Amino acid sequence: MTDILSPLGQAAKRLRAALQRETELAMRGAVTELADAAEAKRAAFIEFSTVCQTQGSVSSSADADRDALRALLAAGDENANVLDAVRSTLERLSESLRAALEATVNPGIYGPAGRRIGHVPAARLDASA
Repeated sequence: MTDILSPLGQAAKRLRAALQRETELAMRGAVTELADAAEAKRAAFIEFSTVCQTQGSVSSSADADRDALRALLAAGDENANVLDAVRSTLERLSESLRAALEATVNPGIYGPAGRRIGHVPAARLDASA
């Protein structure tokens, strides 16, 4: 039993660190830093993929490598969940913003009681324009 990581274990550890960094930034809402973190994750994933292609299966004595791969899977799951929550939040914000803007720029039609009863475009162009 050894605690020394093979190149695969080392690449898994670096990719896990990149995933955790991106996850941390996303949870903090540090949007301006996310692009750099995503690039670091991409580079670490390329390295990990390359090592996976060049290395055979993990030997039964590589407990440290298996632990690194398990930790990588857990970090990947957490990263996906957090980024999905960020995406969902941004979509809801965008939908709310669109609704607010439409309500602001659309005068609509109002009935005698002052209630809005339909939609009228704020401007209209005819065929001669």
